[in-house]
Formats: sequence, C-alpha cells, structure tokens
Amino acid sequence: MKPFRHILPCLSWFVLFFLAGRANHLSANEIKTKLGPELGTELGLETVLSSLLTNNMQIKESAQEIEIAKGQLEQAKAALFPKASAMILAAPIFEERGNALESQSNWSKWGPFFKGTIEIAEPLYTFGQISSYRRAAENNVTAQTELTQVKRNEVLLSAKEMFYGLQMASGLEKLVHDLISFLEEAVDTADKNLKKKQSTVKLHDVYKLKTALEDLRQKKLLAKAARQTAERAVVWIAGMAPQGAMGVRPLLPEPFELRNLDDYIKEAKLHRPEPRALTAGQAARSALKDAKRAQSFPVFFVGAFGSAGWSPVRDKQNSVFASDPFNRLEGGVGLGLKFDLEFKRHAAEAAQEEAQWMKLKATEGYALPGIELQVKKAYWEFEQAKEGLEVAQRRKEIAKKWFVSSAMGWSIGITPAKDLLEALEGDGLAKKNYIETVYALNLSLGKLSQAVGKEITHLKYR
Repeated sequence: MKPFRHILPCLSWFVLFFLAGRANHLSANEIKTKLGPELGTELGLETVLSSLLTNNMQIKESAQEIEIAKGQLEQAKAALFPKASAMILAAPIFEERGNALESQSNWSKWGPFFKGTIEIAEPLYTFGQISSYRRAAENNVTAQTELTQVKRNEVLLSAKEMFYGLQMASGLEKLVHDLISFLEEAVDTADKNLKKKQSTVKLHDVYKLKTALEDLRQKKLLAKAARQTAERAVVWIAGMAPQGAMGVRPLLPEPFELRNLDDYIKEAKLHRPEPRALTAGQAARSALKDAKRAQSFPVFFVGAFGSAGWSPVRDKQNSVFASDPFNRLEGGVGLGLKFDLEFKRHAAEAAQEEAQWMKLKATEGYALPGIELQVKKAYWEFEQAKEGLEVAQRRKEIAKKWFVSSAMGWSIGITPAKDLLEALEGDGLAKKNYIETVYALNLSLGKLSQAVGKEITHLKYR
C-alpha cells in the first residue's frame, strides 16, 4: 500500500477548485453524482473464509499428514494379526527314478513339478513392542490433527490480512477516483472563470490544477494495480475460481465482544492446538523409545507351516527319513522364540527417540509461556488499534469541520488560500488515516483470534 502514501500530498492543489467556487457551487446531490459508482459490495470475508476451509491446498496438504498417521496406526494394529507367507512354484524337471541309495536320470524325458509352501506366525508376547508401536501411532494421529489445526489458523490469518488489504486498496482506489472527479470538474470550472473579468483565478493556478490532475491519474494506475494484485491474492488463498474484477464490501470495523486479557489467556489454554500437539508428540516419542528397547527381547509366537510337492517324473520316497522335496506332504504347529541380536542398533534407536522426546519437552518449556506472551502482545496491539480508531474518528470529524469552516471562509473572501490548502490536506490525510486504522484494528482482531485459538469476532464461517 506504499504507493498510496504519495497520493494525499497531491490534494493540496485541489484547493484551486474553490477559486472558481464563487461562480459555480455544487450542491450535495451534484457532488454525490460525481463521486462515481461504488467498487462493489458483493464479496464478504465470511464467503472467502468458508471457501478457504473447503478449497485451500495448504490446509489440504497438512490434512494429508493425518491420513499418513492413520495409515501408520493401521499398520501398527496389523502387527497383532498372524503373519503369513505363501509360495507356489511350477517348473519343468527331467525324469529321475530310484531311492535314497541309488537313482537313475533320464534327460530325454521331462515333466512338470509343482510345490506349495505356507508359513504362519502369530505373536503371543513381545515385551510391549507391538503395544508401544500402536500407542506411538495413536498419539501421532492426535499430534498431526492438532498441527493441521495450527496450519488452518495460520492460513485463516493470512486470508484475513489479504482480504482486509483488498478492502483497503479498494477504498483508496475509490478515494483517488473521487479526487479525480472533483479535479476534472475544477479544471473545467477554472478554465471558464479564467476568461471572466475580475476573476480570482490565475493562469498559474490552472496549470497547477491540471498538473495535480495528471498526477492523480498516474496514482490511479498504481491504485488499480494494487487492488488487482490484492484480488488475485484473495482468490488464490481462498481456492476460488479465477474471475474478473470483483467488488468487495466496504472496510468497516469487525463487530466483536470485548473481554479482558485474563479471559483470553484462559481461552488460549483451552483452544490452542500447539500444547495438545506437543503432549501427543511427547507421548508418541516415549512410546517409540519403549518399542525400540523391546526389540532386544525375544518374540514369543505360535507358528504353523505346510509344504506339498508333486511331480510324475520323480519316484516318491516312502521312508520319512529320506529327503523327498518332490512328492511329499508335510507340516506342523508349534511354539517358538524369535531373537533380533542387533543390540547396539536397538540401543542407538532408543537413544534417538529419547532425544526427540527431550527436544519436544524443551519446546514445551518455551512454547507454552510463548503462547501467553503472544496473546498479551496481540491484545495490546488490539487495544492500541481500538484507541487509535477512536482518535482517527475524532480526527476525521475535526478535520472535516476544519475544512468546511475554511471553505466557507474562502467563499466569502476571508480565508487565505494557504489556510484553505492546509485544511483540505488535513481532511484528506484524516480520511486516509481512518482507512488505515480500520485495517489495523481488523488485522489485530485476526491476530488475537489466532493467538486465542478461536474466532473472537462475530464472523461465521465454520
């Protein structure tokens, strides 16, 4: 919005409009018709925020972390079920006849060979390894859910900032439009009065007026570009379909119900997602540490296996002591122990998870007081903006009276042009300051809503 900082000094030449005021005063209705059409009141913040919650890709991207965590949870739950593997083999094989003591091969005759095997193992006791992995996955789902809420609050604040910026840009563009309309009328009137006898309009005053008009037309181009950029930013963050120039509602203070600082701090402790994410994250890391340590203990399981082979070109061996992988059905069920003997790796992985847990614990140590400080900072900025809006309102009203008084004095010839110029500039700067102060107030409410973790204004978009 920096280009608009240079617009108001140009208003100084607007005073020349009143040089022709004795000959042609505009009525209030005539002035109103020259202000131009409203930029539009179609698009509101609630519509933008509702679209954002449905279509914003940053929120959707963060939400996929929840789905990933849920997939990991299902994977952890699946460890409670039997683990099974099966294999089927089919291959050509040459004929071979005989027994365990002697055999004869016939490479001129070939036949098929089929074999199938299956193995099943059901864990009975894992010294807490499976339950720890499951507990870690459950807490990870909780943590990712809260972190998605954090991202949602961040994007909501960004959207509010962009939309309020669009409203301010639209308001300033309209202000420039109004000034150009007045100056165009002033140029026409001044040119006419310059030709009259005993006119107070000087030629160099007309040149100044026309120069100011062209300068404002340049400023209008900057204002238009700023508004168009703000429009595209709002459309982008809200995930809305691209469209042409759109109107927005005028920039007004958001309605809200004021509460004291202690209430907002209590609300933040209840609604901010970061503490819950930290708590869940610590629980997940602690559970992973236990799971890594449990890898050094054996896994008790009940297992079963089966194997069957058949080939017409191999003789079946009837003795159970003879090895016969080609024509035999075998299987069994039993209890077993499985050891993972990489104890150094287990200890290193457990130490890594413990360090991650300590890291989150340290984060909690400064994050929770930081949230309270963030609420206080946002509240104090809101108080400043609220008091600033009262000052800006009084300033605007006083500047208007100042300008009206000076204009009336000028019309009867008792107010110098310099005084009228100062009054006009003061009135214009007061209006500009009021727009910027409303923007600051609304943005401070958005920051306070993010700091508290819930919407504190009357906006409805959930």
